[in-house]
Amino acid sequence: MSVATTFLSGGYSRVVPILSSFFTVKDIQLNVREDYVEFLIADAEVKEKFPSLLKELGKVGMIATAKRSNYFWRLMPTLSSAIRLPIQDGIIISVFKMQKKKPKSRHRQSIPFFLFIAAVSLVFVDGIIRSDSPLARTQLQDPVFLAAIYTVSLIGILGIHELGHVVANRKYGIKASWPYFIPGIPGILPTFGALIVLRANMTNRNVMFDVGIAGPIAGLIVTMIVSIYGSTISTLISAEEAQKLGDQLAPLPFGESLLMIATTHMTGMVTEGTVLVASPVLFAAWLGFLITFLNLMPAWQLDGGHLARSALGVRWHKILTYVSIAILFAMRFYPMAILVLFFSMKSPESAPLDDVTLLSPKRKALFFVALGIAVICAPIPTSIMPWA
Repeated sequence: MSVATTFLSGGYSRVVPILSSFFTVKDIQLNVREDYVEFLIADAEVKEKFPSLLKELGKVGMIATAKRSNYFWRLMPTLSSAIRLPIQDGIIISVFKMQKKKPKSRHRQSIPFFLFIAAVSLVFVDGIIRSDSPLARTQLQDPVFLAAIYTVSLIGILGIHELGHVVANRKYGIKASWPYFIPGIPGILPTFGALIVLRANMTNRNVMFDVGIAGPIAGLIVTMIVSIYGSTISTLISAEEAQKLGDQLAPLPFGESLLMIATTHMTGMVTEGTVLVASPVLFAAWLGFLITFLNLMPAWQLDGGHLARSALGVRWHKILTYVSIAILFAMRFYPMAILVLFFSMKSPESAPLDDVTLLSPKRKALFFVALGIAVICAPIPTSIMPWA
């Protein structure tokens, strides 16, 4: 493939003056095989100018990345045997041609809607199943009404979580799809969560962090509200009665989280010598805390993984991914652990376009707060916490 047949021949003449208007260019190298051009720049930072550069390059159908890397500076590039001077940790801006995206068909555009309807229907069926118990109907007599509240609660937790991401994306001008709700199995796990598909890259680490943390925080706020309300409509029985009922009382899988225990105790209903039998709505809150915990794991491309990648960089993100997988296995979340392990080997990370600019100090501190939130949202077996 000759240089004349690539975008570099026509686009190169347009790229150089654009990039030179923002940064001091020390060297230029073409990669004909992979169809992009690299610029070694003399500037010490790119934070302020890089977003403007992206806008200008977008006008000519190109996009750029910025990162620190080792670079071999050709002192005499006109000679075939040019002398190469190694540059340690230089700032490299790579310019690529934008991929042309095929327009979506109406059928594909309707997928989120049909998935949402399917998820709502299956969650409602799951609510009916969980409401079919005298204990579950003590506070709300109508099982259909209870199932409806359960459905609104669980779908609301998932929806607000994704809405948090959507709002953050729109704040930074990042296009994203409508949420894809993943239907589950009524009676076991009514939904496997929801996700959105980004249609643009994150500009820098700050943007990646803000988008990543917005969903879990938004979803957690709703989860806490649902937990408090779910507690008020749950059944309170004596410890003696609970012992008599035995297996009729289905315990929450894997135990409760510290934050769930705190929110249920806020109602003042739980006293010494009593047992709170979780209503379906409280079970929705339990799922919400579990989802928050799993999403904030600093692994792969989970929300917590984006936070770790933004705050600590590639090396620590990789280390924390394997630590998270080990924790998931230890907690017996085997399917989740296997999924994270599998996908982390195929697509380990999502890097921002500007990977030079470090995360702001406030956001870096917030990353450790997010890890703390993950800890208090993690379900802990009652064998470890008998007072739960």
